[in-house]
Amino acid sequence: MNKQRTEHLRYGSPSAIPAVESRKTIDTLLSHQSCRAFSDQPIDDEVKQLLFAAAQSAPSKSNLQQFSFIDVNCSSIRAELIQLFPSIRWALEAPMLIFIIGDTHRTQEINRVRNHTFRWEQTDAFLNATVDASLALAFMIAAAESISIGTCPVSKVRESSEAIAKLLKLPIGAFPICACAFGYPQNEAQPISPRLPQSVIVHRDHYQPINFSEIDRYDQTYNRIAGPPKARYPEKFGEPNQSTWSDNVARQTAVLERPDFRDMCESQGLFRKQS
Repeated sequence: MNKQRTEHLRYGSPSAIPAVESRKTIDTLLSHQSCRAFSDQPIDDEVKQLLFAAAQSAPSKSNLQQFSFIDVNCSSIRAELIQLFPSIRWALEAPMLIFIIGDTHRTQEINRVRNHTFRWEQTDAFLNATVDASLALAFMIAAAESISIGTCPVSKVRESSEAIAKLLKLPIGAFPICACAFGYPQNEAQPISPRLPQSVIVHRDHYQPINFSEIDRYDQTYNRIAGPPKARYPEKFGEPNQSTWSDNVARQTAVLERPDFRDMCESQGLFRKQS
């Protein structure tokens, strides 16, 4: 990486940000694919600084900036995470492991210090923080991939969200959204995962009925390019004649996953009616 530093105004005054020769933004976005095998090459602090600056450049509702990142380097914390989630060890051992946190705690503390009472409707506050954090993560992923760093968000950590909140010492008002693994890819790039056609996703003027022939064609396209996906919950629904994207969508959303997530959010002070 080029170690030269350039001046940016992201933090309100000229600040030194590591300079890189980035690919075109559109090419980077269209080439996105998740990386699940990382080399041992570390990500140095200057690159991390750059990625966090990119994340903070995302749009934010009313500039509230209701998100935080927890950069997990501690080996004992990583070991506990691996005990909790052994199936994603590959992500938890990545050179850079970030937890993305929806953060209304900071907002509530600002209210307290400035002698105001936090009165936002809790569901809307939860959504605002979640969207802010998600946009920031998306910017961070795009920045990482523009400099050849592989990424993979992992939502599985919400399967033990209460344990995560305790392990990361999240204060009231803060909640885990996901983790994200970063590192230089170990393997050559895999085929780009096809997405649904725009005819399914983009609606004109009002919401259109779902065209299932387009869904069926997408299933065929996906299997041709990426191969049939591993069937979800075969122990509950059996093995399909042919595994497809849409069958997996139906299988996964027919099971109550992460049933304790709302309980964790309530214990963190979310979803409570304001007096």
